[in-house]
This record gives sequence, structure tokens and C-alpha cells, in this order.
Amino acid sequence: MKRTSNTAPKRARSLAKPKAQPFIAERPGTWHLARTETERRLSDFEFGLERLAQAYYRWKAACLAAVCDVPLTGDDVAVLNVVRMGDEPKRLSEIGQLLNRVDVPNLQYATRKLVRSGLIETEGSSSRKETRYRATATGHSVTEAYAALRAATLPPMLDALDGWAAKSETASIQLDLIASLYAQAAQVAITRRHQP
Repeated sequence: MKRTSNTAPKRARSLAKPKAQPFIAERPGTWHLARTETERRLSDFEFGLERLAQAYYRWKAACLAAVCDVPLTGDDVAVLNVVRMGDEPKRLSEIGQLLNRVDVPNLQYATRKLVRSGLIETEGSSSRKETRYRATATGHSVTEAYAALRAATLPPMLDALDGWAAKSETASIQLDLIASLYAQAAQVAITRRHQP
């Protein structure tokens, strides 16, 4: 069967249609993610988390840029710091687990970028699965300078916040629990993806 030029756009439009979902409206919120009071609270939390994550990744990139001329993103800095963690070489799978990331192509891109910049190096087998990454001498000195700038910048700001120490411990525990709930919710979403 020969496709006409009109077939592809029709097919693309049909793929983009959202699946029918039950409508729930206890109390209207300020946007589509906040139809109930619980959804409003969740949306406020998620929106705050989104802004926190963006600010955090901008901070990491800015902090590294202050001590090193290599242009890296916040994600790249996270990979660099995890590679340096404990000064033990790590496989890509270990880096992904420590960062709770499953986007292997992006992690591979970040490690290649860090290797090209001379901040990390590979060791071990020629097999990609068995390759380990470790900080070079340059990477070690850059991460030390990063840690020093971080220590001089953030702790004094945090110490000025009332009750920061106790609140941060509670927040860390809560964030770990919430991360596991999102992982569970992702599994539920995956199982429902192909249901009518």
C-alpha cells in the first residue's frame, strides 16, 4: 500500500491524543495538576522541588566554573563528584545507581566529556561494562577546589537559617522516602501504559 503525504500527519495527530482518564474534581486548583487539595499540596511540593533542583544544578555549574575553565553542566559536576567519592574507581552502572539515574546514554556522554577534559580517566577492561572511572590528578585538585569554595559559601548561609541542622536531617529522610514513592509510582505508570 502506498502512503500519501496526508497519511503521516494524520497518524502523528492520532498518536498525540491523550488517553481518556477519569475526571476528578473535588476543588478546583490553580492549574491542571491541582484538582483536589491533596493534588494542590503535591503540586506545590513538586514545583518547589523543580525550582530547587534547577537552582542546585545552576549552583554546581557556577561553583565549578569558578575553580576550573572546563564548561560543565550541573549534571556533569554530579558525575565528577560521584566518581571522586571515596576515591574509589566506579563503573558506569555504579555511578548511575549512586545518582539514581537510568539515562545511560547521558551518563556515557558525561563520562566521555569528563575524560576528554582530563578530569577523570578510565581503567580496567576494554569492555564498556567493566570500565571503571577515577579522578585524575587534575580532577582531584579541581574537586578539592570545588569543595573549598562550597565550604566557604554554603555552610555560613545555612548556619544563618534557624534550626537548619535538625530540619536538614528530617528533610533528608523525607526526601529519600518520597524518592521511593516516585519510583513506585513510575512502576505503576509503566504497567498502565498499554492498558486501554
